[in-house]
Amino acid sequence: MFDALAGMIMAMKIHFSQINPFKQEDAVVNQYIYENKVNKAEEKEKYEKSRMPESGYMTVEEYETISRGKSKKEIEVQEARIPKDSNMVYVPQKTFKLVKYNDPVGSPELYLPRRLNFDRQINAQGIVSGDKTMLVYPAVYYYAQTDCTACDLFLIKLDSSLNETERVKRANIIQKEETPLISTEKSLEEKYIFRTLTPIDFSADNKKLAVKEKVGYRHDGIWKTDLWVYNFEKKEAKKLPQIREAIEEYWKFTGGVELTENRWDIYPMGFDYNNDDRIIVCAYAYTGNTPKFLGTWSIDTEGENSKLEDLDGNYIPVSTVGYRLAEDFVVDSSETEFEAKRAKEKEDKIKKDSIKAEKQLKEIKQLEYERKINQMNMDTLFKIRQRKEAVKNFASDSKDGLTGY
Repeated sequence: MFDALAGMIMAMKIHFSQINPFKQEDAVVNQYIYENKVNKAEEKEKYEKSRMPESGYMTVEEYETISRGKSKKEIEVQEARIPKDSNMVYVPQKTFKLVKYNDPVGSPELYLPRRLNFDRQINAQGIVSGDKTMLVYPAVYYYAQTDCTACDLFLIKLDSSLNETERVKRANIIQKEETPLISTEKSLEEKYIFRTLTPIDFSADNKKLAVKEKVGYRHDGIWKTDLWVYNFEKKEAKKLPQIREAIEEYWKFTGGVELTENRWDIYPMGFDYNNDDRIIVCAYAYTGNTPKFLGTWSIDTEGENSKLEDLDGNYIPVSTVGYRLAEDFVVDSSETEFEAKRAKEKEDKIKKDSIKAEKQLKEIKQLEYERKINQMNMDTLFKIRQRKEAVKNFASDSKDGLTGY
């Protein structure tokens, strides 16, 4: 292609100053020569402009055209992609999987890192429903002026178009529902008080969520744990203080123990495996070196009926429904290095092809420019020759006495 175009240009290439057979006293010929000179100057300007970056050589009108404001319809929102640096020999790449959240039962706890005092807010790990359609997570707030902690429990609906693990990985707090499912007291009147919410588990039908609220004093530890249940059908959160009251009354009348005068607490375990409408809790008293077991209890989700299930520490089946995102494994370094090598080879090839294509484009532009310049010279020469013939014919007609040209 280049050889053919170059050959054609060489065949057309002539020196305009050498082929002009006229003296420049002829005003018409001078006009032809002047117009050709102007046209070639314009073509040269276009050619030079085409070889420069867009912003390097443009008129005010062109700049205003490309810098005008765009409407929302013209703006294309592209999904953000994290670039991979092929020069990195090894970057640890973690993979994730979904594992049971409440396993072992009653184990979920809210971990508050020291950075909470500096960041003022953290979002703790969430629990995914058994059907993988929603995620619930606690947002913990720190108020430095009173050294207090409060908490909200938020809901994020997951994107069902993605696979189960990916939909959880892509869950973002931007997608959370504006109103929290449950909120703790946020009064700042008492200093050093902390209140946190920890999801325990979903019910088997994913219509309810058991939650525990821990209330305590920063310099004295946990005071008590309260049980909550959230009903997704009714969109209602209910606190269940009745379970604590039932345990206190039982030990007061059967053992003569005033639990209100001792440090004791409940540990929500999850929903009863055999009854979705009841939540299992264990209770312990701290009256000596060894905690005293106060029994395994249950309460219905409406808080209307509390029941002693066992006093001997026998196993009571508890369902495990929800999931959490956990690290699976780290991709082996040899695999990552191989991928990096392949990526580097691909980058080098793309760069080399780009340089070659750019060079070819410049050669094509140069040959096209030379072709246009020679074509202008040829067209001007043709008009000059026509002018010569016209003048010659006019002179001949005048000798013959004709009026003619």
